[in-house]
Amino acid sequence: MSESTSDNGSESDVSPAQYNYLRQIGLAACRSQAPFCCAGHVPITPDSSFETIKDDVTDRQLTSPPVAIRWDRKDGKTISKLTLPVAREKEYGEGPLSKKQKADSDGVGTQDHAAIQDLLNDCAPASFGKDGKDVLDDSYRKAVKLDRDQFSTNFNPYDVGIIGAIAQTLLPGTAKPITAKSKERTFAECLGVVAELYKLNVYSAPSGKFKPHVDTPRGVAQFGTLVVCLPYRHRGGQLRVAHSGEEMTYDWGNQDDIQWAAFYSDCEHEVYEVTAGHRITLTYNLYAHEQLGGVFRSPGTIDVASFTLYRDVKDALASPDFFPKGGTLGFFCVHAYAHANDRVVQTLPYALKGVDAVVFSIFQGLNLSVSMRAVMEDLDDGYEDDWRSDDMKGAELVSTGLHGIQITDEGDDEETRVVE
Repeated sequence: MSESTSDNGSESDVSPAQYNYLRQIGLAACRSQAPFCCAGHVPITPDSSFETIKDDVTDRQLTSPPVAIRWDRKDGKTISKLTLPVAREKEYGEGPLSKKQKADSDGVGTQDHAAIQDLLNDCAPASFGKDGKDVLDDSYRKAVKLDRDQFSTNFNPYDVGIIGAIAQTLLPGTAKPITAKSKERTFAECLGVVAELYKLNVYSAPSGKFKPHVDTPRGVAQFGTLVVCLPYRHRGGQLRVAHSGEEMTYDWGNQDDIQWAAFYSDCEHEVYEVTAGHRITLTYNLYAHEQLGGVFRSPGTIDVASFTLYRDVKDALASPDFFPKGGTLGFFCVHAYAHANDRVVQTLPYALKGVDAVVFSIFQGLNLSVSMRAVMEDLDDGYEDDWRSDDMKGAELVSTGLHGIQITDEGDDEETRVVE
């Protein structure tokens, strides 16, 4: 973005100062095409649930109920619970607040809630990775932690839209070549985000911190980290994330909402010293994996033999009267798919929906050669479904009257090919 015109004049009406601002905005927009982190917040409401969300998806606010943390006590026999945000009357008891208590309630004191102290007592010192080993060094990282098998929580980042936001902003940058020798990229829309709960961390005053570092990916599919800061007021403990000369700093100390940030695994980041209170976070490892197209995984998430159509197809293939010399079956897709270039053969199957995905996965599961082909080009919108024959309109989708079956006698080999 380097030029602009006003509503009432020409380019000459843009002052040098305005032009510089527009140029900076344009440069920032270009950098934003490859973001290295994203962040947001989630309000907390006591009665939060999907039932309270309006039907209009464009006019809704995703909120979270108060966050409950349950963990095993050191004795191995009992469980403790902490609910955040901490209720002030429970924190300080009845009666007017003292000057110190008022300061604490604004996030500049220690907030010595009994459950917080129990949590701190049951946590273990947090280590960090160095040269392939776990290292404890308070001068580099001072924090405590619970591993994911030691606690549970009612908070789910999927429920409040965090994972969807990450998928829209960070996931496109993770597209990898289809094969090791291919220069083509996968479709980002074929990928989904898996957020794996990793640890609960507490950075406490004084001097809770984590100096600049880069996370060690825990598998080739991991592309980033999600940090969720729970609503417990504190001072300090800002998160700084840096990548390729750019950086962002997030200060979550004086907030009653859930705060979060996600960033790529190769980003340098650090936690500044906590000077008051406790900074309580949940961390998640972020992995890229198939979202659309999960039915085509090997082994697949869905057993194709569970579809009634599978039995009919298998019986037909077992019959000596069914294409004894081989042949080609063609199925018209029920749904419309974009196919702007030749990459469709490799990538489009992962975007198939509904019965189209069922048909493709069944024949693929029967070890037949299955591929996608465009059968019409430049079809005007006015034609809509007029090209379908009368006997195809209204046909059942999964039954003996499966839509749009075309059988040809082409091919002299012993293989049956199926073309979607």
